[in-house]
Amino acid sequence: MEVKPQIREWWDNAEHDYDAIAAHGVHSEEEKELWTEAITQILGTEQKLKILDMGTGTGFLALLLTELGYDVTGADWAQSKLEKAKKKMEIVGSSVNFVVEDAENLSFEAEKFDAVVSRHLIWTLANPASAFKEWARVTKSGGKVLTDIPARHSHPGNHHFGEEIGKELPFYNGADPGEIISMFEAAGLVNVSVKVFNKMTLVEGEKA
Repeated sequence: MEVKPQIREWWDNAEHDYDAIAAHGVHSEEEKELWTEAITQILGTEQKLKILDMGTGTGFLALLLTELGYDVTGADWAQSKLEKAKKKMEIVGSSVNFVVEDAENLSFEAEKFDAVVSRHLIWTLANPASAFKEWARVTKSGGKVLTDIPARHSHPGNHHFGEEIGKELPFYNGADPGEIISMFEAAGLVNVSVKVFNKMTLVEGEKA
């Protein structure tokens, strides 16, 4: 079953109030502080590192990264979400390059970015292993790939898309760190590790 067109249509539906959906919008200063701590600890504070925020949605993480001084590209395949991200960018007066991209088939040249980060994305991917290989491909040698881990849901099949689509998505009902670690290593990433920041768990890998 080819589910990617259906998933893309769902995310691109302008009627969805994306930021109001649980886990997508940022509803506390605590989450912003956690991401700030995680990013600065893992990537450092060197100004103008080139970072790809994959699955940027309406731009929370991309705008935070820009606020921290990084050179940010925010990529998503839902044009309607990117339009909202651009409006947010205009309001705060920051600068992010927002572009339409497929997480599993990027148009960027190899080794373009110092890091690729993603938040609340991988549970939506039909082929996460392919996505991780692409993220590694566009990361410079010595750079980092970083993703959060989707929590296990208590009601399988009821989250966003429904059971028919959900059963085609490997991480739809969550993931164990070991699963992502194995895929990161298969993508050619090294020094793969799990980082825990309060209730937020991330997997980090380095491009050899």
